Amino acid sequence: KKAKEFEFDKLSTLPEDEVEYARLQRLYAINEKFYTLLLEKKTEYSISEAGNVSLHEILEKSLPPTSPVSPSKKLVVISAFMVALFVSFGLVLVRYILHNDINSLNEITKMTNASISVLGIVPRYKKEIPVSQLLVDKNPKSLIAEAFRSIRTNLQFISNEPGSKLMAVTSTISGEGKTFVAINLAGIIAYSDKKVIILDLDMRKPKIHLGFNVPNLKGMSTLLIGKDQVEDCIQHSSLENLHFITAGPIPPNPSELIISKKMDEILAHLKTQYDVIVIDNPPVGLVTDGINIIQKADYPIYIFRAEYSKRNFIQNVDRLFNENGIKRLSIVLNGVDVQRKAYGYNYGYGYGYGYGYGYGYGYYDDLKKDDDRSVVKKIFTN
Repeated sequence: KKAKEFEFDKLSTLPEDEVEYARLQRLYAINEKFYTLLLEKKTEYSISEAGNVSLHEILEKSLPPTSPVSPSKKLVVISAFMVALFVSFGLVLVRYILHNDINSLNEITKMTNASISVLGIVPRYKKEIPVSQLLVDKNPKSLIAEAFRSIRTNLQFISNEPGSKLMAVTSTISGEGKTFVAINLAGIIAYSDKKVIILDLDMRKPKIHLGFNVPNLKGMSTLLIGKDQVEDCIQHSSLENLHFITAGPIPPNPSELIISKKMDEILAHLKTQYDVIVIDNPPVGLVTDGINIIQKADYPIYIFRAEYSKRNFIQNVDRLFNENGIKRLSIVLNGVDVQRKAYGYNYGYGYGYGYGYGYGYGYYDDLKKDDDRSVVKKIFTN
């Protein structure tokens, strides 16, 4: 009986097994199709890969670098050196092209076509002074005094004829040191037992009264209009033989006063009393007031200032010599830094003074505007 029941139970489960078997058969058939498809694709890919022959061939496997590929330290150093070299050369070239200042007597004599005499140089004074003043009396044995003595000696080769001498000191513009040279050259001549008087004919921008620290209430302007007498306007300096007449109040017509007959009368009168008359002339590069006086002078002196006067100022020397017939014209280079330049003096001084002419007639453009060397000037300083 038990065997019969077991067989019955077994037969009752057959439908379920058949269903499960059918399901598995179906899954197997599906997976078999996927597998067959994948094999086909793999075979197709292998055939395709075999048909594509590469044009490249690996000769050697790459290795990781032991140093950076870029930047190259050696290339950077060489490039920096070359750039620095070219920049330095360029700056020197630019400075050479833009350089427009007079630095030596040699430049003046080479650039002028006039037969001019060179009286010498005046070294820079050791301190900056606010106004042009007498310095040779403070230390007559100083090196700067020796420079003026050398100029005084050279003047004797220009004219050593007997009689009173007329000296006219001029420049192209203000600030070149004509007043400074006139005062101290007059002082050094006075030391040689000669009576000397300084006349301030720069009536648009008078400075003699500032140099001697006296009022400017009367002087050449009042003399030339007949308001004062010569003796009333003569003033004394710290040197026994050195006198001066200031410019006086600024007149509206200095040119007419300077070329007037009265000017000749004053000079003739002073020549009877003084061995040398030193005239602080107006700058000829701005106005023509003083050309008449320069033509009459026994010692016409033209002042340039080192590292300040422009090279085209030399054209004024040629004009005075060739067009105005001033054949005795001589030059002095003022404000020379002799420590940097070989002039054979070994002066250690630095001369400084104010700029500006301030005519008020529209003739003057302040040269400080040109001092944008600025940098270029200071960047390219010697």
